[in-house]
Amino acid sequence: MDKFDSERHFQHTLPVLARSHLHLRYALLATSARQSERKQRSTHTNRSLALYQKAIQLVLPELHTRSTAVIASCVVLCVLEMQSSSPKGWRQHLDGCAHLIQASGIHGFSGGLNQALFWCFARMDVCGGLIMSMSTLIPMDCWAPGTKLEEQATHFKEAKGFDAQACYAVYLCGYVLDLFTHKPQFASRVSPSMTINADQSSSAYVSRWTELWGYVDDWYHHRSDEMMAIHHTELPSSPFPKILYSNPAAISGNQLYHTACVLMLQHKPSAAVIRQKPRSIFWHARQACAISINNHHHGAWTNSIQPLWIAGQWMSHPSEQKVILELLERIERETGWGTKWRAEDLVEFWGD
Repeated sequence: MDKFDSERHFQHTLPVLARSHLHLRYALLATSARQSERKQRSTHTNRSLALYQKAIQLVLPELHTRSTAVIASCVVLCVLEMQSSSPKGWRQHLDGCAHLIQASGIHGFSGGLNQALFWCFARMDVCGGLIMSMSTLIPMDCWAPGTKLEEQATHFKEAKGFDAQACYAVYLCGYVLDLFTHKPQFASRVSPSMTINADQSSSAYVSRWTELWGYVDDWYHHRSDEMMAIHHTELPSSPFPKILYSNPAAISGNQLYHTACVLMLQHKPSAAVIRQKPRSIFWHARQACAISINNHHHGAWTNSIQPLWIAGQWMSHPSEQKVILELLERIERETGWGTKWRAEDLVEFWGD
């Protein structure tokens, strides 16, 4: 939960807040219990379920207060749901929390714990959008001060610390979803074979695509040193390059960048003009896979399941596919985060 937060609000602040808010204490215990059960592959979920139900019982009468503690409980319980519930049901679980965050006026630059809560939820919101091929539950004009991409991007560029650059990558992915989900037929699935019936040659779409590509490309070329790889080499013995990053914000931020590029290039309008020829979709997909294969931070791994699904579809060689399936199995085994359903989707997509 703290992977984009150098101040570690979830580690340092939430346990203190939980001493005076019983619903938050139960929410934290329920999420921890659920992860323990899943890592142990236990079929008995009575402990986490009882703690979860108690947290819900205690937080419901407090929802009207929209307090930071209440929002914290809701975000933590969303993490529990994302770990283990049916992926198709994630949207329902996230929806109520999204409304609560919007009603409270919290956004990506609120500061302190509220800001940390927003970005923890925002990552899940983008993840849900990638699964369902839908825009984020929190509208993009509510993510930062200002209403337009240009205004909001300025806040990210002026923010201090490399954590903000990772949050900016999440934001740009959200905008990519927003661009595509205004198009009919997008909601089928995010895949190379997906067809979009909307007019990709329309001037409005070409203009929005070109503007957004400029921001995505700018993110990559203006990263701070902390967001760049500390090691990158091709390995003759491996189908993927070896790429290492020094921190989880860089791991996830760069992987989301490559994911955004795969999606944008996949749906590039023929009329769009790019000043510098971009790398291929396959190159970006290969980088996205390599990042998770070589960087084993558990927080970043939980954020990688959808990027691996999107990028993995471009891998056609059995050696590449084998590495990805083994990685997904390892992520579930070590983190407790469900990946089997996505591995099965990839096998079906590959036709194996």
